[in-house]
Amino acid sequence: MNEMAQPANNRLGPSSGSQTAFPKDLAAAVYAELGRRQVERPEFEVLMELFEAMYFASLKREESQPVAFHIVYVNPDKPDPRPPQYQPHDRWSCVRLAESVPLSGKNFMKMAGASDPRTSSFAVYPDSEGRLIVWGLIDQGNRYHDYVNFESETGPERPGLFQASITGIGHLVAYIGYEKIAELKLNSLVRRALDVFEKGAVREALGPGIRSHLAAVQPRLTEFFGDETWEWDDESPPTRNWLSSVRRLLLRVQNIRHGGAFLITPDQSLRGLSVKHKMKYDRLRSALERLAIADAQEFMASSEIHDEYMEKDADDMPVVLHVDESIAGFDVKEIRDEMDGAIWFISLLTRVDGLVLLSQTLEVIGFGVEITAPEEPSVVFIADDVHATESRLRQVDYQLYGTRHRSMMRYCASFPGSVGFVVSQDGDVRVMTKVDGRLVVWENIRLQLPTFVRRKKKRRRRLTEPSS
Repeated sequence: MNEMAQPANNRLGPSSGSQTAFPKDLAAAVYAELGRRQVERPEFEVLMELFEAMYFASLKREESQPVAFHIVYVNPDKPDPRPPQYQPHDRWSCVRLAESVPLSGKNFMKMAGASDPRTSSFAVYPDSEGRLIVWGLIDQGNRYHDYVNFESETGPERPGLFQASITGIGHLVAYIGYEKIAELKLNSLVRRALDVFEKGAVREALGPGIRSHLAAVQPRLTEFFGDETWEWDDESPPTRNWLSSVRRLLLRVQNIRHGGAFLITPDQSLRGLSVKHKMKYDRLRSALERLAIADAQEFMASSEIHDEYMEKDADDMPVVLHVDESIAGFDVKEIRDEMDGAIWFISLLTRVDGLVLLSQTLEVIGFGVEITAPEEPSVVFIADDVHATESRLRQVDYQLYGTRHRSMMRYCASFPGSVGFVVSQDGDVRVMTKVDGRLVVWENIRLQLPTFVRRKKKRRRRLTEPSS
């Protein structure tokens, strides 16, 4: 019998030193992380049983559809041990089943349609005899989904001790709150994702586009707020919005499950490229610029209201300030909706054979683009950290990759400063650029947000600080 098809009671697990991973290894990663955080954790056998059941369910199809669902490990006696003092109306809640369901791959497969990783989750926990059961469902998962996919500015706290999802055939992901602990992809265990957008070589390669964006916004800020010199940092909202737009493009293509590619290039000559459908689509760029202004206007109005009137317990406040804040807030919402539509528009262009070509300022130059650069890179490296540190590079064979990856490698190796993103049909995302004369590829990059902002009334974080 094939080893991967053995029944769960054989306790799947690699022998010592094996590079092949199993559900047992995902259980070990979660068990170790819970121990590191010094929280009460389930027995290792319980975790192993859970992930084996999920893994085998992921290999099946129900009515010709792949099985996908989300679980939360949560105690039915204390499902919400620390509720907030003021609960938003759309906060999650636990709905008990009249009769619990014994946990097994078969039962998961039958029940999967009642859950969706974007909306609802199965609540699982051992019963009084130590057997895992599905005892309920948790609703309102859409708030978490919207936040990590940059479709909302705030996110909820997550229920349970840990969470896990089936995202594909033989593909399980385990989280504690918003932090991904590990994921099992068929027979490979990936313990962490690299956030190339926060810092490192890829972030530096994207820098010219970010600086161009900030330079375009600067004169309009001066026009609205006077002759001030504004200092921008890596945490300023205009920078975060620019980077989140790139992340959202990749997330959209990842969710389409068609595969696709984006090339951001500083070269305007189109050398090494054959652009089948030329166009100029600058709506995302212009919306980002207008969002920065509207954000600043809303912040300035809300700051004046807070500092000059609320903090001083003033009896009266000019109506015009409230109007200014409301109008700016409405503009922010409208522009974000516009950006959402623009991101959908651009992401769908990847369904045409060939890549989508973007300028460094995120304007679409064309789609259905074929790379004609003929020269293969002399060597290709995989980076195990965001900085492409020499000691963390490992050489790989260029020929092991598919046509889409190899063509992107040829272009990025030939045109320094270019950044290529390739999304596989199975959802894997890779990014590549040239670093110190070497072509470097990053795998398993983080696209979703790793942390969350609690939803509560507070002053908006300062958008910019005037320099002294």
